[in-house]
Amino acid sequence: MAKVQIKSEKIIPFGGIFSIMEQFDALSSNVIDSTLGLRSRTFGYQYSEIFRSLMCVFFCGGSCIEDVSTHLMRHLSSHPRLNTCSADTILRAIKELTVSNITYTSPVSGKSYDFNTSDKMNELLLKSLISTGELRKGQRYDLDFDHQFIATEKYDAKPTYKKFTGYSPGIAVIGDHIVGIENRDGNTNVRFHQQDTLERIFTRLGNNGIFINRARMDCGSCSEDIVDMVKANCNYFYIRANRCSAFYDDMNNGFGWKRLPKSFMAENTEYMLMTALVRNFYKTIIKRMNVKDFGLSTTSRIRTFVFKFISVPAKWIKTSREYRLNIYTVNPAYARVFNASD
Repeated sequence: MAKVQIKSEKIIPFGGIFSIMEQFDALSSNVIDSTLGLRSRTFGYQYSEIFRSLMCVFFCGGSCIEDVSTHLMRHLSSHPRLNTCSADTILRAIKELTVSNITYTSPVSGKSYDFNTSDKMNELLLKSLISTGELRKGQRYDLDFDHQFIATEKYDAKPTYKKFTGYSPGIAVIGDHIVGIENRDGNTNVRFHQQDTLERIFTRLGNNGIFINRARMDCGSCSEDIVDMVKANCNYFYIRANRCSAFYDDMNNGFGWKRLPKSFMAENTEYMLMTALVRNFYKTIIKRMNVKDFGLSTTSRIRTFVFKFISVPAKWIKTSREYRLNIYTVNPAYARVFNASD
């Protein structure tokens, strides 16, 4: 009788993550590496592997990048094919992807304000949604846009009118997905160069074959220049109506925006876009699952998903020259999930 070779001798407490890792690899890795380029041609981690490692932090209940090294690496590295990188590698990749801020000077006050557009990462955010089928070329959608305030004590954070220091990113949303983020100094007036931000968002959408039927914004978009630009890029638009605040609360509580990892806005913008891609992927996964089998709904937050789906004991074994994941649960729904991801 052939011996069974054990890949992981210890029980892995969150066996459900391996299905998510494999689905991420199948759905998103190619578009990440083709958009951002190969990070290494010999040894080292590709950007898709770095994004997947960051994804695992939040899909395993973590709250900051360091959790991947402190708590997760010894479990995630047991996967027979997919590599997981350290927190230091993720942080280096963020720095590599960082682009310089754009500085605008007010002709009235003479004060300067920094914006970070991060065009390539915003392009990736759209392409990943197209690759997963969440957005379809040639179709028209409704777009919501708003500025949110992120409280943080980073080196270059500026005081906001809400009496705390931070950033004021403009966030564009289609349906349940974030399609654009452009960061700004926290003390920037919401109308200041907003038409430039929106023009970049509309242009990027149009270049990818995504068109807007209705655009919805709050009263901070009520100016002639902004309205003229929006009117030229959609069929209908509404002022004082948007639904971006709920998305911000999800990102703040479940996807790391409460703990920005870097000292400067440009680097933190890359992190925000990376976690937005992870959050979009989460919405894709939960829509594809038969969520009722796990006591979930399509509106469940990531924390609930961790408790209901990810937290299941498992062990990798090798038998008949093939690695298999033994999952120790009475719920037969896991068998269907893992068979689908093979």
